[in-house]
Amino acid sequence: MLSRVAERLYWMARYIERTENTARLLNAYNLLMLDLPKGVGLSWSQLVDLSGGHDDFAARYRSANERNTQGFMLSDKENSSSIIASVSLARENVRTTRDIVPSEAFEGVNELLLFVRRRLASRSSRQHAYDFLSQIVQRCQGITGMLAGTMSHDAAYQFVRIGRNLERADMTTRILDVGSATLIASDAERERLEHRLWTWLLGALSAHQMYRQTVRRQVTAPVAAGFLLHDSLFPRAVLHSLGQIRACLKSLPRNTSAVRALGRVERRVRDTDIHEIFPARFHAFIDEVQVDLGGIHDSVQRTWFEPRARG
Repeated sequence: MLSRVAERLYWMARYIERTENTARLLNAYNLLMLDLPKGVGLSWSQLVDLSGGHDDFAARYRSANERNTQGFMLSDKENSSSIIASVSLARENVRTTRDIVPSEAFEGVNELLLFVRRRLASRSSRQHAYDFLSQIVQRCQGITGMLAGTMSHDAAYQFVRIGRNLERADMTTRILDVGSATLIASDAERERLEHRLWTWLLGALSAHQMYRQTVRRQVTAPVAAGFLLHDSLFPRAVLHSLGQIRACLKSLPRNTSAVRALGRVERRVRDTDIHEIFPARFHAFIDEVQVDLGGIHDSVQRTWFEPRARG
């Protein structure tokens, strides 16, 4: 398989997953901002920081209010993490690999782009926005399922899985980072707000029901964080995503560098006692995990996507 084909499949999967995750995040953050009292420590600027687009946002917008933040993450084509940019990039990558990707998947991505363009062109109420984002999540899941059910699980599909799970692990850590926010309230009120905040964090990842089934106790910050990091069975937990990447790497040649980079982040996540680091060192820990996830991408990029040196 050509390296450029592998790279396009990898990024197609990342952009589809990013589209779904951004829609999830926007819906959940909207609900959280409505639910929490004003001035407790969360703001729209934190949503921009979660997307990793702080510098781009600051260069083009005067203030991080609701309108600007929503526009930046929904319809700003210069923001590669926005929904419109992510879907457009996914469509371009799947278009250039049409001989590899099943035609149903190409049609699904094409229809998703047309749907997003059509709905963004019309102004929507908050309720309509919620429905719009929910439909994006469902359509992305449909494309992911279509790829799993109609594409041969050969080397090409392994790059799809690597891209999807790396993007998923990255978004889970970004959402977890909201949990490091300092809530401005009295001690008694802070405990109640933290319960609400972490219930939201689980909900943003569709993890609340699985948390209750697995943990069988009230939502508390360290336990919820541990579930989203350490659970090996929940698909959006970090260690589960890393395990999926490991399974993919084992089937690919020249995997030593990528497996080594993967092992570093697996050890960091697995060996960290969340109760010991929460809350004082939790933000720093999440930053370290995100750097390690970037290291996995760099290894995949160098090993399989860049032209090999001759001579």
